Amino acid sequence: MIWKRREFMQRLSALFGGAFAAGIPLRARAVGQAAPDSSELPHLEPAVMQARVQATDPDAIHQQFDLVVVGGGIAGASAAISAARNGVKVALVHERSMLGGNSSSEVRLYPENGAGHQPWSKESGIHDEFHVEERTRNHNEYREGKMNCHWDLVLYEWAIREPNLTLMLNTHMHRVHMRAKDRIAAVYCIQLGTEKTFMLEAPLFVDATGDGVLASRAGADFRWGREGRSEYNEPLAPPEADEKVMGNTLFFRAVDTGKPAPFKRPDWAAEFPNESDLVGRGHSNIDCGYWWIEVGTPYHPIQDNNAIVHEGLRQLLGVWDHIKNKGEHGAANYGLEFAGFWPYKRECRRILGDFVLTQQHVQDPGLQPDDLAYGLWGIDIHVQGGILTRGTEPYPPPGRDDNWEAYGTMPYGIPLRALYSRNIDNLMMAGRPISGSYVAFASSRVLSTGSIVGQGVGVAAALCKKYQTTPRKVAKEHAAECQQILLRQDASIPGVVNKDPLDLARQATATASSSAALVFPTPQTEQELRMPLAQIFPVSSGRIGSVELLLKSARGRDTEVWLGLRRAPHVWDFRGTEDLAEARAIVPKGENWVRFNFDVAVEPESLYYVYTSVQHKLYWKMFSETDSDLERRCPIGVTPGSLPGARRWRPFTGGKSFCMRLTPESAPFMAQNVVRGTNRPDRWTNLWVSDPAEKLPAWLLLEWPRPIEFNTIQLTFDTNSNRRVTLPLFQYPECVKDYRLEVPDGSGWRTIAEHHGNYFRRCVHDVGSVRSDKLRVLVEATNGTPSSRIFEVRVYNEVTKAMTARKDTLGGFAQGRGRGR
Repeated sequence: MIWKRREFMQRLSALFGGAFAAGIPLRARAVGQAAPDSSELPHLEPAVMQARVQATDPDAIHQQFDLVVVGGGIAGASAAISAARNGVKVALVHERSMLGGNSSSEVRLYPENGAGHQPWSKESGIHDEFHVEERTRNHNEYREGKMNCHWDLVLYEWAIREPNLTLMLNTHMHRVHMRAKDRIAAVYCIQLGTEKTFMLEAPLFVDATGDGVLASRAGADFRWGREGRSEYNEPLAPPEADEKVMGNTLFFRAVDTGKPAPFKRPDWAAEFPNESDLVGRGHSNIDCGYWWIEVGTPYHPIQDNNAIVHEGLRQLLGVWDHIKNKGEHGAANYGLEFAGFWPYKRECRRILGDFVLTQQHVQDPGLQPDDLAYGLWGIDIHVQGGILTRGTEPYPPPGRDDNWEAYGTMPYGIPLRALYSRNIDNLMMAGRPISGSYVAFASSRVLSTGSIVGQGVGVAAALCKKYQTTPRKVAKEHAAECQQILLRQDASIPGVVNKDPLDLARQATATASSSAALVFPTPQTEQELRMPLAQIFPVSSGRIGSVELLLKSARGRDTEVWLGLRRAPHVWDFRGTEDLAEARAIVPKGENWVRFNFDVAVEPESLYYVYTSVQHKLYWKMFSETDSDLERRCPIGVTPGSLPGARRWRPFTGGKSFCMRLTPESAPFMAQNVVRGTNRPDRWTNLWVSDPAEKLPAWLLLEWPRPIEFNTIQLTFDTNSNRRVTLPLFQYPECVKDYRLEVPDGSGWRTIAEHHGNYFRRCVHDVGSVRSDKLRVLVEATNGTPSSRIFEVRVYNEVTKAMTARKDTLGGFAQGRGRGR
């Protein structure tokens, strides 16, 4: 059909509504104010009212789903995939041409995993699937500015292979149709390229837009800007509330051309003549960057989006001119290959739920009964204005010693009550817009947290469908079931363990060909006791006789050193304050093993930590993992740390351990760990590790008192939850590569499944109907380390009727019978 201009403009007006020409107000209602009735909205213009309750468009293509997810960033993609795997018919609506949002090759912020901020905390589940597949394929290192088509393709592939998921790229959600004041009926979308419009109807919706667009247009309560200090009693909040928010960033990519590549600064670009113009803004990595090319106040992140892009380009080209032409940066042969035109957005609306995350929650967390995911990033509050505020550091780094006391966090649960709207009954959130104060948002806003929140929201959506109920009712009545599904699908929730009554492995006894002892690698570096130092470690027996530390004294005399012993609640948690024992020892000059005698009874299979006092010119020898040595690894469940302030211990990250020895020797990597109930180090190591002296193959055996019937086996391997790996074309050396699943056949062992070339954490095998009292996992090879490592084994006997559906819900990599994928 050929449209005349007037007819075309009339059509656009009908599609988008006059509200979007005028602009929807961005200010939030007061926090305590109830949602108004959709029939009378005195604070909205009539055109905006029309946008919310306008009659259905007869020309739109009408489609019905169980769930509509609006926003295909990493949070929305994870939510849609998670829901689809759990039997939900999902539409994933995304306005750009590739998935990923801020992480896509259009923007290029890489999803930094949590291990850079807290030990043993790298996000698992769907997010880990994305990560390990992208690292296997990608020739570029994993850094901001270097995200490329391989990341886009992994997300695209993971979405399109789900039969329950309809992917709608280049599709802009522009209008919401409300069934009632507290319930969304449908969303209207226009699809660029096809010139089609859609009416997508569903009983449940997820706002993963980052900006909270769907929530705003549905009339959901939200917050904008910063709360005053007294509202939630947050020390880091400003004295009075305001509408200031953090800024947006444009990234660049530069390549070595092999010959001089001159650059002339455009006359409209900013200029940075001196290093003093870039205070606190490191730019030694000249081939990509930088998060700090951030344009903030006075620009509004929505209304001024195009102006922000222009100002961001001015600043980016000015920074590149500085690198190329202002001083010696080694950039003579480098040419600019990519400059972003779509900004990385940090902040926008925060949709209010029944629970609001606050500073206290992220810094001193407790367990919530409906926790579905976790956060752990430091409280990352950027300076107002960003790069426009010259001469000022861009933010107080939360991981720095002098800031840790004020800005440091620890892993905290994110409850379902923070993931749905408090006044729109069928609206959930994933990613940036979840319910939190400004200060807590400064921690929870990051990509990897958004991804695992998305997986949790997807499972909650499946339970809404199963029980024909609302997210609020799921939080109240089905939170435990939601948690158990997430654990089975490789998520992790602090303090929650496997209690699945269908998991037959929980009834089994596990043994192995060998198990590794707790051994600390030879150190290559050291840490001065200029502040108290500590180390968490696992104790397998009921007694600690002595602890030896490898110390170096630069003093010219013997020194008496004091050492305290405390219980550690979690592998990253130094909050225990009761001294169980203390000991003193003499440290001679030079480097020596120094013994501290405790001789104290302790709880077996638990975590403890020793800590020192301040002793200048004394050094505790330390090991740090390197990319060049893939065989030596920090012992699982060991966490060193320091006390830079008054009370908040700072765990060390990046694969580090102080050098120490225990008497009696600890053996915390026993076979029984695989049925202990969790899939990562938390209150214990929770991992079987074979003795590295035993050459592979190594075996793990599950044995039941009597024969059982089973048809599904799930294995969780190790992809190093303790490090942030950025290497290209990389596979985790700790991960099991080749293995067999075997049962006895009277004369030996019969293989019921095998897998070669694996590099994923979670593998699921359909082995057909098997009856046996034994199951053996024979590990033939890893991707590099000398020991086999398995976190968890689960065994199920799925009922025939539900088997196909259950396989879809498992996600990860359900393997065909007899051979792995």
